[in-house]
Amino acid sequence: MFSPKSAIPTRNRLIVAQDIELITRVDRLEAVIDEMLASRRYSLDVESDGFHSYAGRVCIVTLSTEERDVVIDTLALGEDTQRLGRLVERKDGPCLMHSGHNDVLALKREYEFDFGFVQDTSVASTLLGFTHTGLSALCETFLGFKLEKELQRHDWARRPILPEHVSYLINDTKHLFRVHDLITQQIEQHGLVDEYEIECRAVASSVPVEREFDPERFRKIKGALELDDTGRGILRSLYQWRNGVARELDRAAFRVASDQALLEIARTRPANLTELSRLRGVGEWLLHQAGEQMLQAISNGLANPASARNPRRRPTAELGPRMDPRQRDRLGRLKQWREKEAEARGLGLQAILPTAVLHDLVLTPPADVDALAQMDRVGRSRAQRYGERILKIVRGK
Repeated sequence: MFSPKSAIPTRNRLIVAQDIELITRVDRLEAVIDEMLASRRYSLDVESDGFHSYAGRVCIVTLSTEERDVVIDTLALGEDTQRLGRLVERKDGPCLMHSGHNDVLALKREYEFDFGFVQDTSVASTLLGFTHTGLSALCETFLGFKLEKELQRHDWARRPILPEHVSYLINDTKHLFRVHDLITQQIEQHGLVDEYEIECRAVASSVPVEREFDPERFRKIKGALELDDTGRGILRSLYQWRNGVARELDRAAFRVASDQALLEIARTRPANLTELSRLRGVGEWLLHQAGEQMLQAISNGLANPASARNPRRRPTAELGPRMDPRQRDRLGRLKQWREKEAEARGLGLQAILPTAVLHDLVLTPPADVDALAQMDRVGRSRAQRYGERILKIVRGK
């Protein structure tokens, strides 16, 4: 139990972290879950180590009710963290989140949770067309203070969890109740309740996809396209080598060698360890532990040049239908209409029509307004307000 005696300073005010329980035992986890289930609502945030490890894993889950806050050490609990499933699956009280999409995916990927009822303040701010949708910005807008983000890149797999870490963590959950109540007042004032519920359900139903390494993504490195074919061949080979090392060490790829270090090697093409050691970004550890491997990767790249164009690859899944010129024109008109409507109402584009449904509307126009309302991510409110106009556009009228 953390009970700091003094206030912990933030930029615009003082927050006192009192009686914040750190959960490391399964009996306390079960008690906390029971307490959260008895509350009207709760808030949740996840911290992972994806900035430091290769695949990323859930390291901490922070939970709050309007009465208290707890920090759950998922690394200490191990598989027992799955017991949280009975909390996040509840349908009779909302789980408040901010930018919950990635947290939902992380928890589903690691523990196969199903989420029952999510309300997301980031979704609300996006629908309302806010320029700045981060939680710190929302706290400044609605509560009058900013949240500190100095630990945003902290390695949350490191232990012990210190009191200053706990104070930072609970800021991502304890303020969500007040922010959510105030921002949903604006959702109601703009007649976006149905749209908000639909988009929050989309967050809850997010489906994780298997992560696959794409060796051709080396072309995304800034400066890659400025290399000649031989240089790109070296860069591609180094890019693949780095991924293998990162996977073996369970380390984020850029922590093995930065993109710019790989690019510099591809430009200069060192022929031996001495020349390699002179390059910026090639430290002593990298040189001694992997120098020979890097030289081999350079040699492989020299023998296998890479063109600037990404090679065509056989699709791993069935491709969807492609648009003909008339359909592409209708898609453009639909986007133009959405922009004008959003500007007229002073809302975000997603409030008018989610980007996820635009292609389906053009490729398979619904028969009528009722069919439009039944489409995933559209709903009754959007269909009633915009249905006739949408149908005219997607039918080419």
